[in-house]
Amino acid sequence: MKKIIISENTAKMRLDIFLSQNLNASRAQVAECIKSQGVRVNGKICAKPSALLKLNDCVEFTQLQTLQNTESSALTQDKTLDSKKEFSQIEILYKDDDILLLNKPPNLIIHDAPSTKEPTLLDWLKLTQKPLDSLSGNLRYGIVHRLDRFTSGALAVARNLKAHTSLSNQLKTRTMGRIYLAVITPKLKSDMVIECYLGRNPKNRLKMAKLASIDSQPLQDSHLLRDSHFAHRLQSAQNPQIPQSTPTLPKNLRYAKSAFIKLLDSKNGCFELIAIKLFTGRTHQIRAHLESINRHILGDELYGYKQESSGISYNGRILLHAYIMYLQHPSTMDTLFFKAPLFADMLNFLEQNFQKDKLNEVLDNNTFLQCFSNF
Repeated sequence: MKKIIISENTAKMRLDIFLSQNLNASRAQVAECIKSQGVRVNGKICAKPSALLKLNDCVEFTQLQTLQNTESSALTQDKTLDSKKEFSQIEILYKDDDILLLNKPPNLIIHDAPSTKEPTLLDWLKLTQKPLDSLSGNLRYGIVHRLDRFTSGALAVARNLKAHTSLSNQLKTRTMGRIYLAVITPKLKSDMVIECYLGRNPKNRLKMAKLASIDSQPLQDSHLLRDSHFAHRLQSAQNPQIPQSTPTLPKNLRYAKSAFIKLLDSKNGCFELIAIKLFTGRTHQIRAHLESINRHILGDELYGYKQESSGISYNGRILLHAYIMYLQHPSTMDTLFFKAPLFADMLNFLEQNFQKDKLNEVLDNNTFLQCFSNF
């Protein structure tokens, strides 16, 4: 703890203004520290940023640099980087002072947990990125959303508090999101939007499931790559308001909505490459929605079937990839689109099981940007 004694020059000054000037930090950062009980005045916790200081008051606070050193000392760079091969596969798609866009490899967990014994993406961020400016003891490294362990693709990280607030708000308003690619079986009968209420599967607590119905809506018979008005149709057809829950619905159910678009059939006609747009961000949303219509993603043993019965190996991953990310830049507010290239394992599977010329057409970056430019 660092101590400062209030002099005549700083008497009658607000606590947040005093700390902001002495620490060269914003008042918002200081307020966060104060509200999280990180500041003491005369030995007592002061959680009121507007508190007025008096002559000879003793102000104590935790220094940010000390917290950073304590946090990082728990990890050694050589041990962590060498123990997880997926760290070397993390690709930086874009980086500036506000945001970091990553291509997350499969089999890499995002957050630490008591049951997690292996390094995570959070560990990688601690080793390679500075924490967000914060005066509270709860250091953050800018993660605002996540991908399942076995899912690969685009992931955005905020590099300062302004960007973190902006991206978090964009997630709530759905101005930030991702377009996914997945290989499923059986094939979809048509493009469709699925919406329902998801909750914990009562027979398997590891899974989510459709526990209350809202009718699925088939889209008009058209193909993603042949319909320049796809984005407009999706935008106008759904999303403005979440339906009101009826009194009979349990409180733990969450409204979820996804659009599924047919892209390309496999050579043998058994698999299908699809694109998915999410209108909500629920746990296992894509997988649970597909299970509700008796479809599943290849490699998904939790919601599908064991690899042994399919006769195909997927190297311990799910063929689900966040291919396109769109967001508004926190500083310029320009709408940006990023493509996360497929990792070799999924790309090799697609090239072996789908016609290569048609595959290149549906994966073309310009095609996707044109189709989803309104989101």
